[in-house]
Amino acid sequence: MTSEVIAKANYPGGTAVARRSTADRVRAWIVLLLAALPSAGLMTVLLYGLGRALGVGVPGALPVAWFLVCGFWSAVCFRGAERRWMLRVFRLRPPTSDEQGVLTAAWEKVAHKAGVTAASYTLWIQEANRRFVVPDRMITTQPESLQQLAPRELEAVLAHQLAQRVQGRAAFSQLVFRHYNVPVVWIERALLSGLGLIVVGETIARRLPARSSRVFTVGWTVFSRVLVACPAVAAATVIVGLAPALLVRLIPEIVALALRPMVNRVEYRTDQIVVDLGYGPELGGVLQREDVPHPVQTPLNPLSVSLFAPKTAPSTRIRRIRDRLDELARRWNPASS
Repeated sequence: MTSEVIAKANYPGGTAVARRSTADRVRAWIVLLLAALPSAGLMTVLLYGLGRALGVGVPGALPVAWFLVCGFWSAVCFRGAERRWMLRVFRLRPPTSDEQGVLTAAWEKVAHKAGVTAASYTLWIQEANRRFVVPDRMITTQPESLQQLAPRELEAVLAHQLAQRVQGRAAFSQLVFRHYNVPVVWIERALLSGLGLIVVGETIARRLPARSSRVFTVGWTVFSRVLVACPAVAAATVIVGLAPALLVRLIPEIVALALRPMVNRVEYRTDQIVVDLGYGPELGGVLQREDVPHPVQTPLNPLSVSLFAPKTAPSTRIRRIRDRLDELARRWNPASS
């Protein structure tokens, strides 16, 4: 199969490829609601109990008030996402003059292929992963991508960013629910770090054989998660009893496992858009490299709507990319199959 055949097969028409479909929107909202509502349940119970302890006339008013505060703050973040003070929160910065030239040239090629207006998006350098979702109008990339990647590979990374937005991320709603649950997430994260559970687990795992290390890591992760969840479960037990408290805390973890196939489908669809735009081999090449960040977010705490940040193994994604390339090649040249 010649490179010309691959190139033609990879590019069936950018406008059609990059158009957000109804299925994309529905899938995004289903995943968001199924991930967000269970994760918000624990925080709602705790706020309700706090309202009762403070003698609030209507205890349910406290979670409603907190939700409105989170919605207001999220709106402020999104409306002012490109202001200097907000960029510091997101850990973003404008490209330097040298970076701007390289980034703009690559982005304009991607936008042209996708049939979108390049000027309707802004380009930013991501200094660190603060685990925030930025508005769809902002395209971000790591400085390592500009320094290490070839032009076509950089275009593949930007195409992946565009494909995430084409999918429909319900970005504003994600941020609202992440803010809503942030007290519980911070407490559990502080316990995880303060007790040294991560360091202890990593130290022991390094001293074990590979197979034993994987088994130990899984077991230690479960143990750590149960341990840091005890304060939240104890507080909820005072309010609703032990059995409901355990259920409220476990549901987000169970939903995270149950929704994994759907989330993987979202990620596969994102990679498929990149392949259909003509960047399949380049994206596969980026996924094989270790000197640049992969075009995928770091997975988050399940209580923080983490299902929108999947982390499928690069080898699995590369296999799917190859399958899509083969599919397009057979479609373009059926006589050779």
